[in-house]
This record gives sequence, structure tokens and C-alpha cells, in this order.
Amino acid sequence: MRRQSRNVSRIKSSMELRKLARTILPSGAFNSLRRAKWERERRRVASLPPLTETDFRNILSDGLRLRAGDLVYVHSGMDGLNLDFPFYRILFLIQEVIGKGGTVVFPTYPNHRISSYEWLKQGNIFDVRRTPSYTGILTEFARRQRKAIRSLHPTKSVCAIGPAAKELTATHQLSPYPYDTNSPYYKLIAGSGKIIGLGATTNYISFGYCVDDAFKEKFPVRVYHQKIFDAPCINHDGEQLIVRTYAHDMSTTVHPDMPKWFGTYVSDEACRDLTLHGMKFFRADAPKLFAEMMELAQRDIIAYPRSVRK
Repeated sequence: MRRQSRNVSRIKSSMELRKLARTILPSGAFNSLRRAKWERERRRVASLPPLTETDFRNILSDGLRLRAGDLVYVHSGMDGLNLDFPFYRILFLIQEVIGKGGTVVFPTYPNHRISSYEWLKQGNIFDVRRTPSYTGILTEFARRQRKAIRSLHPTKSVCAIGPAAKELTATHQLSPYPYDTNSPYYKLIAGSGKIIGLGATTNYISFGYCVDDAFKEKFPVRVYHQKIFDAPCINHDGEQLIVRTYAHDMSTTVHPDMPKWFGTYVSDEACRDLTLHGMKFFRADAPKLFAEMMELAQRDIIAYPRSVRK
């Protein structure tokens, strides 16, 4: 109990410091500090001994606990990894570990350096066949694979490769809530999916939004702009259609230090950040994480500060 109380206090202090920095510093100065921090981390990682393919395969199977037949959703940050092999080999190493019965999934969001809300406001047309992914070079490589199937969602699409790919992506366009029961993210729960981060921490985990969308309007934070967009999209047959969707309000979807939040409230089996060979990784069990976060939310423990509550 004392450990949890201390961690809660650290989370609150960290949130307050970031909020203060945002308040007193010009946006350019705040962004410069963030870039400097990112550059220091990039240099630190580049100084580490590079990972071999054998090292990486062992990380996937031992550290991240992937097994044959797994359904696995992958977050990736190539700047957070120092590899002695080409980045695109990561996809094939994952497929070697999970085998032909496994399915690998990547986020393939189309918005580049702007929010989903701004991207939709610009009236961009999302072409499920051709619109690039801007969630990292590995995701774009995966999207271009011949057997990849991409979900038809204008801002939160994923691509999947493997026997579960078609079912996983089939209904994403049917709800204005991009992380609800129609989404590939939610389907990770029924599929006993695993979520991993490669060169990334849980600050980047998007699966948590499934909890927000499970509560919808009853969630204590208004995470979406009120406007529903009628977004023009082009489907796999080249036909244009409209997909209705909400877009996240970035002024309210403010999260604390997520590794600390998960470390405080969530079990090791559900989700844990890891440092392996000096580099950042994480693993999560989708059904366990969802169950624990839902139970926490029912107790009014959510990964949002009080300042953005309704």
C-alpha cells in the first residue's frame, strides 16, 4: 500500500510539473525541450551494443513472451533500437516466432505531424489501398506486404498479416467510436491478443482507448470532439464511401507517465515496461489488461488527470 501511495504521489507530481512547464513556457520552448530529451535518448541508444537477429529473436520469445499461434499487436520506434540488421527483418523475425498460425498487427495511421482531428478537418480522402502509414517506417513496410489486410478507418486503421487478419479488420468502419467492439483493438481481447512495444514504452500504447470507448458517454473524460466527421474513404474495391467517426480531442486526452501508471495500478502479467540490452520494450496481455483497466475505471481510477474530467 505504501509503495502504491508513493507511486501515486510521483505520478501526480510528474503531471503537475509538465502542466506547469506547458503553462509558463512558450510552445516553441516546450517543444524544444521535448526534442532535446528525445535526441539525448537517441544518442544513448546509438551508443549501445547493437542487437543481432539472435538477440532480437530471444527478446521476442523470452522477454516479450511471444509463442507460436499468437495474435500480436506491435508498437515500434526504430530510433529506440540499435540493430545490426535491416529494420524490415523485424517483421519476418516476429513471423518466425509466431509461425504460420500467428497474426501480426500494426497501427497504420495516416495523419502526419497533425492530430486526427486536423487531418479530418482538412477533408483528406483515406484510400485503404494507397494512403501511407505515418506511425513508423516498420508499419509502412508491413502495410506494403502482399498479404497485409488494412482496416477501413480514416484515422485509426491497422494492417494485419496472418489467418486472423480478415476477421480482425472487417468491421472497423461500422462505428464512430474507433476503439469500440467493432475495432481491431477490441478484437484483441477475444483473440487473447498480446501487445508489444519495440524501442517504445507504454506511453505509446493505444489499446487503453478501448476502455474509454467501452464507457462511451459515461466515461468521466470527454475524450472526443463533439463533431462526428463524415470522412470520405476508398475501400479495397476502389469504391468511395463515407465512414463516420469521432476524433480525439488532444486537449483532454492527456496522460501521465504511463509506465509509472501501469506499474502502480496494473499487474505485471497484464502489462509491464522492460529494459532489455539497455533498450525500451513493453509487453501486455490484451484480455488481462482490459479487465484490470475496466475494474479500475469502475473505481474511478483512470489514466487521466483530474483537470480534464467532465
